[in-house]
Amino acid sequence: MEQLQDETPALFGGRYELLDPTVQTGAVSVIDREPWRRCWLCSSVENIPGEMFCTNCGANLDRRTYRAYISPIDQPQGGALITSFALAEGVRSVLPAIWEVVEDADRMLVIFEDHLPVEPPLDELAVLRVGAVLAGTLIELHANGIRLGRLTPADLTLTSNELPRLIAVPNMQRLPSDDEASATAEYEDVLALSELVEMLAETPRTTRRLSDEAAAALAAEAPDLGDGLTLGALLRRVRTGEVVDPVALQAQFAEMLAERTSPRPLRQIVAAASDTGVVRDHNEDSCLHLMLNLNNTSQDFPRGLYIVADGMGGHAAGEVASRVAVQHAAEVVLQDYLLHSLDLAALYDARHVEDTLTRAVLRANEAVRNEGIARDNDMGTTMTAALVIGDRATVANVGDSRAYLYRDGKLRRISRDHSLVMRLVELGQITEDDIYTHPQRNAVLRSLGDQLDIEVDLFRERLQPGDMLMLCSDGQWEMTRDAEIEMILAKSADVQTACRALIDAANQRGGEDNITVIVVRCDAIE
Repeated sequence: MEQLQDETPALFGGRYELLDPTVQTGAVSVIDREPWRRCWLCSSVENIPGEMFCTNCGANLDRRTYRAYISPIDQPQGGALITSFALAEGVRSVLPAIWEVVEDADRMLVIFEDHLPVEPPLDELAVLRVGAVLAGTLIELHANGIRLGRLTPADLTLTSNELPRLIAVPNMQRLPSDDEASATAEYEDVLALSELVEMLAETPRTTRRLSDEAAAALAAEAPDLGDGLTLGALLRRVRTGEVVDPVALQAQFAEMLAERTSPRPLRQIVAAASDTGVVRDHNEDSCLHLMLNLNNTSQDFPRGLYIVADGMGGHAAGEVASRVAVQHAAEVVLQDYLLHSLDLAALYDARHVEDTLTRAVLRANEAVRNEGIARDNDMGTTMTAALVIGDRATVANVGDSRAYLYRDGKLRRISRDHSLVMRLVELGQITEDDIYTHPQRNAVLRSLGDQLDIEVDLFRERLQPGDMLMLCSDGQWEMTRDAEIEMILAKSADVQTACRALIDAANQRGGEDNITVIVVRCDAIE
């Protein structure tokens, strides 16, 4: 009996077992030896002593472990500093929630509520929210003479509304009294926050040595997405001392968040046309152009869905495949995105748009495949779809129908063909010009209805007033090459004229396939 008593651990405040009893001051983990007193999940205090499961919610109460911080009572340190100053409500919701404060002799044990930490990587919007909120927290802490210190992803959780909350602050300290030392410590906090953001985003630090010519060529090749400051660039500014205080850092995070979540409204003027062509006896193409506009407080908020599908499989197959694909893709986008986007309080999320378009194309693929099995034929279709929200266009593509952007008199292809000839171009075996005459130019490597699992290419574009977005089947771009398309768009007074001129030009060049084209012009809203 004496041996068993000797092995009983000493309990802080008669209740909490320190997993490392040698810690006198600092961060520590503790086991609640009387967890029945208050349920960790529902906070019920109705359990009887020794209860293993909460009688109210059923949570397991046995050996509940918490993060905590031990500190002298008269000079709080580390996480215990939270108890030493008045917290503004906004900061209170970010700093760790205190489960209990226990005093034992001259020391205090501050125990924090238990939450699951985040698991990096987080998407960019989540990372920017973390950065903006924690930068604001630094401002408040510094005003109270407190520095936050280094954090890791294990010290952070996300609430149900995707806002960050700290679950531990093991390196919190008082700021030095000396002004210069205090300024240095505040910058170290900013630097530590940038390092946390880097860990959350898993942003690689890359160093490349480029000549002036190579740098200029690289910049020329990269499309201008208009995304402003990148996360990597902001973190470099912090490391190099260009951004040294939390006020400036919070402003940068907030600006990046606003830029990415608030598209600029642009009016969408659309026209579409489809033609059988000269050679074929029926049209297997399908297209959809759907433009929604919500006017609120005298402000227009346009959004549009545009799809071109080029069916394959012959009469009574290709046209069915393209129709089925367009129908099912549109249903997904309408139900899962466009209807919800009418809530103007909802923030734009590029990843959500990409996910919606991907699911739409995958649903279309499944529907075409099932229809082909039911009809016992090998129908299939290509698909190019664009979802345009304000000045943000997201394009999804499978096959060799194309999406183009016309800007300032220049035409640029957005999508990448999934065709044998394009693969040969990429391998350097033929040139781009050879695509139009190669005997296997109609061989598609990827299409809807062919197999259960398909890869969907996604592209983002930032639109500007005056831009024209063009989607078309291969019957258009094979007959009228890019240079001619560019010339037609330059000469056309409006999108209806452009569509008709494009169809006529394709037929004049031979009209060897069905021809379908959608042109969307984006104009500023006054």
